[in-house]
Amino acid sequence: MQNPDVQHLLEKYRTGTISPEELALLEAWYLQWQPENQDISLEELQAIKADVWQLVKPPARVIKTRSWPRIAAAASLLLLFAASAYYLLHQPTQQSKQEQVAASPVHDFKPGGNKALLTLANGQQIVLTDVKNGKLADQGSVTVNKTANGQLVYGAGTGNASANMIYNTLATPRGGQYHITLSDGTQVWMNAASSITYPVTFANNERKVVVNGEVYFEVAPDVNKPFKVSTGNQEVMVLGTRFNVNGYADDAGISTTLLSGSIKVRNLTSGQSSLLVPGQQASIFKNQAPIHIKTVNAEDAISWKNGYFLFDNQDISSVMKIMSRWYDVDIEYSNYNRQDRFGGTFSRSANLSEILHNLEQVGPVHFKMQANKVIVTN
Repeated sequence: MQNPDVQHLLEKYRTGTISPEELALLEAWYLQWQPENQDISLEELQAIKADVWQLVKPPARVIKTRSWPRIAAAASLLLLFAASAYYLLHQPTQQSKQEQVAASPVHDFKPGGNKALLTLANGQQIVLTDVKNGKLADQGSVTVNKTANGQLVYGAGTGNASANMIYNTLATPRGGQYHITLSDGTQVWMNAASSITYPVTFANNERKVVVNGEVYFEVAPDVNKPFKVSTGNQEVMVLGTRFNVNGYADDAGISTTLLSGSIKVRNLTSGQSSLLVPGQQASIFKNQAPIHIKTVNAEDAISWKNGYFLFDNQDISSVMKIMSRWYDVDIEYSNYNRQDRFGGTFSRSANLSEILHNLEQVGPVHFKMQANKVIVTN
């Protein structure tokens, strides 16, 4: 049974009469929605979230609890609505923000941007941040170009065997992200501190790349050439689909989330494999044979690609690991509580101080920013 206020907000959303403030409340309800709630479709929920993103721009709603999944529905709605309403009613004016900055100047960290290093087969390295748009190199039968919107594009090659032996590597630093189009038309978005190694053109009967970190793929269909992604001890095989791979070396395992199509995930250590359908996430943990599969909101896995962070019941060390990669900052901990859990949405275009300030409002956690690091305490 839906809360009557939520039903009213949904009706106003559908009729186009909802205000930005009411839309923010509706998005707060979205954050605690569960798949068993059949009164509204997942597609409509995602449309609501997209509209909210354009109107109120997170960070806005920061929720913290020690037992997030077990909160009763009524209590969740009350907490989420209260948090959203407080933010909307208590935003400081532009003048007061400027006064706060002037009164307490601190070192701050800017968000990341389009930064990457391209390493060609001959060892030549090209800093894509600095190089001009246009043709960068000829690799076998393929021309490599940097477009005006900061994308790396490989033209379609002849696909001969010799060209297939030419490999390039694209790597993003901490504080970087990049978008690349491979020679077969496959689109690849790279998160911070990630890399992809790939042939400049695909020959024979398969397309295979190697990635580290977090990468989102929209694979160009080709029934005659399966697309394979190797990450650590995992291999993903697809024909044409959309999926996200999160496999940083310093994380506990590799998570692969399917948005559309079908993929086969294989644990290279145990040999076990599993087929995923859209909305499923497979996790392979280090030194474990099983592949763990669960149903998720797949769009949440690519929140980073869409311009925001989304945290759901995560401890502060997990949150700050993501901050460290995007803001290129080291993290130091001092007597912090691993049991506290945090959730919420935050804009990746915000300065780090803005996100840390919102996290402190739901404490107990405190941050001290120094020249090259952030110190986390309770």
